[in-house]
Order: sequence, then structure tokens, then C-alpha cells
Amino acid sequence: MAHQKPLLPVQTPVPEDIDIAQAIAPVHISSIAEKLGLTPSEYDLYGAHKAKVKLSVRDRLKDAAPGKYVVVAGITPTPLGEGKSTTTIGLCQALGAYLGKK
Repeated sequence: MAHQKPLLPVQTPVPEDIDIAQAIAPVHISSIAEKLGLTPSEYDLYGAHKAKVKLSVRDRLKDAAPGKYVVVAGITPTPLGEGKSTTTIGLCQALGAYLGKK
């Protein structure tokens, strides 16, 4: 498979996490849930930008094609608290924006 051009420009040097985080306005979580096909009864809001998805979604999607799962484990957090969650989000962004993978 030929390497394709990244969907997002690669910056050198890589910007600091805080610069990346402040470069975009947060999207309301209900907009993201809607794009994912979740109904409002399938998640609980925790403010405007966080939610927990209810396990009942698994039952509704039991016949759907299986997705992909990446495990990030055994990471010692940095002094700023960057650990598994930050690494997982970074991997997802790299796979989606740079490699065009879901």
C-alpha cells in the first residue's frame, strides 16, 4: 500500500500538548454522540464536553460489524499527568489524521 498524504499537516518540531489543545474550540459532546449514531438516552452528560456511554449500546449494536481495539497499558505518567488517556487520544489522532484509518 502506497503512503498517502496526511489529512493534517505534520508540524516540526511537534507542538507542545497545551498548544495543540488551545488551537481548537471544544465541540459539545452531544454533537459528537449524534455523529456516532448515539441517541440522547444512550449516554449521560458530564458537562458540555464529556459523557459516559451506557452499556445498553452494546446490545443495540450486537449485530454490527466488529470494530478495532487498541490497548494502551503499562505507561508511567509524566510529571504533567500525561499517561494512558493522553497516549490513547494521540494514537487515535495519528491513526485517523495521519494514516486515514478508523
